Amino acid sequence: MIAALLAVGCRSTVATQGHHGVRATWSPPVLSATLDDPIRATDIAAAAEVALRRMGYTIAERHSSIDRATVTALTPGGTRVDRIVVKAEPDVRDIRVEIITRARPDEDRARGVLDEMLVLLGQ
Repeated sequence: MIAALLAVGCRSTVATQGHHGVRATWSPPVLSATLDDPIRATDIAAAAEVALRRMGYTIAERHSSIDRATVTALTPGGTRVDRIVVKAEPDVRDIRVEIITRARPDEDRARGVLDEMLVLLGQ
């Protein structure tokens, strides 16, 4: 019985998001999507930072270059452990975005961040 419950809780889900139907896959605790537009990692980092601030998060760290970026944000009223990490890295000709929810996996929270980012990126 416990194994069956654990198996259900670990399933990945796929949904489309944004105006252009970006497919995003949730596999706890990571939401991942591939953007096929020629978007730079620095653009993704900027969109993540603005989106997270709008949602009440505090930016703890930001590292970015043209092809890789990481933005770490602390949840409103949370602890240093309760955070969201947004990563961008090349994936062949596209760019892969990952939104990692820590300390507890939260698909709705991750998809909300991605939605805000896609609006800012015109996606």
